[in-house]
Amino acid sequence: MSAITAWFAKLPRNAQLSVQRLTLYGWLRLLLIVSVYVFLIRPWLMKLAEKSQIAAHEKAAKTSVAGPNVLRGHAKAGGDEGGDAVEGKDYETSTTSSWSWGPNARKRQKQAVDEAVEKELIQAEQDAEDADVEFLKKYCT
Repeated sequence: MSAITAWFAKLPRNAQLSVQRLTLYGWLRLLLIVSVYVFLIRPWLMKLAEKSQIAAHEKAAKTSVAGPNVLRGHAKAGGDEGGDAVEGKDYETSTTSSWSWGPNARKRQKQAVDEAVEKELIQAEQDAEDADVEFLKKYCT
């Protein structure tokens, strides 16, 4: 363990000495190594990683049959998924959300947004009235 700490303690000094001792040949060699990595090896490695990642995603997509209803918790994987607006199916409440996803989800979402906007407007009006009352109390008495 002491050898490792000694190596780390000497690292800045050794790096500084290595840079100071570089000759023109050493600088050219360092420039060539960095250039080859940046312009040749790294792009090739990135393309290789991209291809392997795409292959992994395609393999995962082929093995899992996860439609929107499966992700919401309404249907079993590999079962018959008719879509959101299928009549005659009894949708259960999803375990990931307190709202049941179905044909009326847009209506519920619009109602929730309208209620939030209405509450915000009422609060703004109340704040304005309070500010007016404070102004009148302060300057009119």
